[in-house]
Amino acid sequence: MLSTYFLIFASLLLIPVMSDRLKREKEYHNKAFSEGLRKPADKYYTIHAASLKKLNKTLEQYSKGKSVLEYGCGPGDNAFFLALHAAKLVAIDISDYAIKTATERAKQLYLTNTEFREMNAEELEFDDNSFDLVFGNSIIHHLDLDISFGEIRRVLKPGGKAIFYEPLGHNFFINHYRKATPEMRTEDEHPLLIDDINLAREYFDEVSVDFYHLSTLAAVPFRNSFIFKPFLKFLCGTDRLIFKMLPFMRKYAWFCILELGKK
Repeated sequence: MLSTYFLIFASLLLIPVMSDRLKREKEYHNKAFSEGLRKPADKYYTIHAASLKKLNKTLEQYSKGKSVLEYGCGPGDNAFFLALHAAKLVAIDISDYAIKTATERAKQLYLTNTEFREMNAEELEFDDNSFDLVFGNSIIHHLDLDISFGEIRRVLKPGGKAIFYEPLGHNFFINHYRKATPEMRTEDEHPLLIDDINLAREYFDEVSVDFYHLSTLAAVPFRNSFIFKPFLKFLCGTDRLIFKMLPFMRKYAWFCILELGKK
């Protein structure tokens, strides 16, 4: 009898327990995806054309005919782009609402190479060396990087790539806006710092970073005017010049594309 109780107790210890932090993340993202909590910020993302063009070109290159994991897929917008190129796409998210929504949309699009799974990104339920590419859009700044970097490396095949499109946390003015709009973010998220990028070098053999969106933020007020596109193009060029001539300014960018490689 005692041995039976011991086995039951031991098995309970093996059941994954979601931390309070991850519970908060799940609750927030279920609400954000179902109620559109972040819609007021959409106007700022109108300036992302240049960075998204580079991101999509890179994703197409590394996903073509490959096995791909989308790490934090949300309702699936990026997943459907990746599915056009990948041989097999598995997309995960902590939000059960997001996974249900993405699964239904995939069925409507008759996608047969996609699988959406509710999963904790810090405890991946995949074998070692499972994917050629891991991609995430604004995801790792919600996670414990020591844990998530280790998990990402573990599931990457040798020669694989991990690509993340992430906000940075050094710009005073952007941080002021974040503090003024707490309803649009979780209390635990932490936009990446240079120290976080340096941490990635402890887990990956290759680390490269492209920085985007500093002066381009000035184009946001003109997003509905005829001068928006030419003005944004000019500011994109200005950003490239600033980041080339004044490397210390790179960390004050809004977003970066982080590319990680496993030899």
